[in-house]
Amino acid sequence: MSDTGNSAVLSGIRVLDVASYIAAPVAATLMADYGADVIKVEAPKGDAYRHLNNNPGLPETDAAFHWHVTNRNKRGLALDLTSAAGRQVLERLVAGTDVFITNFPLGARKRLQLNYADIQALNPKLIYASLSAYGESGDEAPNPGFDSTAYWARSGLMDMVRPDPDGGPARSMPGQGDHPTGVALFGAIMLALFDRQRTGVGQHVHTSLMANGLWANAFAAQAALSGAQMPRRPKREDMPNALTNHYQCADQRWFILTLLNQDRDWMNQR
Repeated sequence: MSDTGNSAVLSGIRVLDVASYIAAPVAATLMADYGADVIKVEAPKGDAYRHLNNNPGLPETDAAFHWHVTNRNKRGLALDLTSAAGRQVLERLVAGTDVFITNFPLGARKRLQLNYADIQALNPKLIYASLSAYGESGDEAPNPGFDSTAYWARSGLMDMVRPDPDGGPARSMPGQGDHPTGVALFGAIMLALFDRQRTGVGQHVHTSLMANGLWANAFAAQAALSGAQMPRRPKREDMPNALTNHYQCADQRWFILTLLNQDRDWMNQR
């Protein structure tokens, strides 16, 4: 929401969400939150993400909470993009659309004629926003990936945040890397819309799970790029500052202190 309470700042903007699972659809969700007309395009059998809450180990509820958080405020449309009829419908929609969002793998984009050149030819003013696991170019560009692999593991976060340096790598929650990556794509789309307002032409914007994972772990990544030797993560009991640590209470709950300046934040309070 803006400070004025106006959540319809994107009123009049139409978005085609031709994506699946979480990261790319998140960008469309944010646009819908701010008033855009978002059409979620799914295959006739639906987005596979709809069935995630049937997996063991996840919160148990009859509500499709995972679907609601990523696809709220969208209109839905089932299209068979492999058929001529489905393609005709898509092309009519694209002609009147401002933003086209996809995270289809590069091979699928080529087969379905969903590459930037294919879509841009139908509407030169359109913003084409794509999301991938490892980028749009390079040796790994065709490889699929999820946030647990491309964002969490490949960036080093899985290792850096493990609670015990002698224990196994930390596991992420579903969507933990997808959601911030979707916000990054949303930002790129908004910049492209701003540029279109000045130039009158659309463009291709994109980001990847791995790029955003490295950004989330930029403190360590930049140190490594600067030639630093990464130290072994200290155990909790070996932390040098007792005022920046976790402590377990008698009721088994935990609390954390983050007092970086001991003289100012602790000694003066005694």
